[in-house]
Amino acid sequence: MKSFKLLKIPVYFLILSLILTVAGCGKKLQKAENKPVKKIPVVAVRKVERGHISQILNTVGESVPIEIAKISSTVEGPIVFCPWREGDRIVSGQKLIEIDRETLKAEVKASEAALFVAQAKLADMKAGTRPEEIERIRQSLNEAKETMQFEKLDYERIKELVKAGALPGEQEEKARLRFVAAQAKVNSLNEQLKMLEQGYTATAIAVQEAAIKEAQARLDLAKARLKESVINAPFNGVITKVFVRPGDLAELRKPLLEITNLSSQVVRCSIPEQYLSKVKIGLPARIQFDAFGEKWFPASVSRIFPDLDPQLRTKTIELVLREMIQISPNMFARIQLILETVKDANIAPEQAILTLPGGKEVVFVVENQRAVQKSVETGIREGEKVQIISGLFAGEKVVVAGQEKLKDKAEVKVAGEDDKKVPIKK
Repeated sequence: MKSFKLLKIPVYFLILSLILTVAGCGKKLQKAENKPVKKIPVVAVRKVERGHISQILNTVGESVPIEIAKISSTVEGPIVFCPWREGDRIVSGQKLIEIDRETLKAEVKASEAALFVAQAKLADMKAGTRPEEIERIRQSLNEAKETMQFEKLDYERIKELVKAGALPGEQEEKARLRFVAAQAKVNSLNEQLKMLEQGYTATAIAVQEAAIKEAQARLDLAKARLKESVINAPFNGVITKVFVRPGDLAELRKPLLEITNLSSQVVRCSIPEQYLSKVKIGLPARIQFDAFGEKWFPASVSRIFPDLDPQLRTKTIELVLREMIQISPNMFARIQLILETVKDANIAPEQAILTLPGGKEVVFVVENQRAVQKSVETGIREGEKVQIISGLFAGEKVVVAGQEKLKDKAEVKVAGEDDKKVPIKK
């Protein structure tokens, strides 16, 4: 028993020694596991491409018809013709409105009669005097001469009697007046006969011709006023508003109809002042209407208004569509103005561009599993694409995700080689 107990003691020491040894090894393994392992950042890359890129200004506007007319009346009267409803199509020259004006019709007839009389009188003057009229004046002249001779003899007889005291002096004055009147009539008939024998003078004929022109002007004026009672369409279009019906009274300068030429529509929008130097006539654009879904229609700038809005600092422009489509007035339009286009440019994703505090722009390019920082000069932007003027070449792989904490020449791991499957951080 004693020897067994002595044998037990070394065994205890051996077990204790093993336990301490195992404990010491466990601490070493635990320290090894707690030591930090260096992690390689994972990044997504895209290739710099070669292609065309455009600077696009996005804005909004609306469709506006250029040819639009509010038809008003210049005369008053009851409306006897107006069969139109909104949406009716009309052609240029077609009758739109008729106003009853009987007094104007009577004025036209009276003016026509006055013109006819003036023309007939001129015709007689140019045709010359008829022989029977000259003979009639000669007979009247002979009778007037005989009367004048009788009055002359009577005046001389009475004058002698008054001188002798046989008659009062007033009888002499009366006889003298009768003789003067007879003499004046003879002189007048002499002048008439002379004028008839010589014909009408050029001055008399010119005066009558002027009278004809005056009569013609009065007739034209009457017809013009009558014509105003019938209103015709100024251009092809559509009736958009109707303000009166047959039986209504047309009033001066009051609207009757509104017509619009739908094919004359343009799109108007406002451009900020800082882009005006790039907006020119003919500048290409794209327009989208809600009525046509997401389709973009080609267009171009057709007009630039001269005035600048002093409050908004914008200028109005007009665009015309290059494709004929049926649009309505005042339709909402989304517009893209293509201010500038570079056809052969190095293009990088916008996510790859980092702006440093001083304003410097840089990118990280993956070369031999390391992210190399490069300074770049950028140009125009289109959506998520950026033109690279200098600093990169087509085909280089730029980091588009995971570059926020990268340092120059840091070791990186590319998350997939297929660029199309690389998730891009937005």
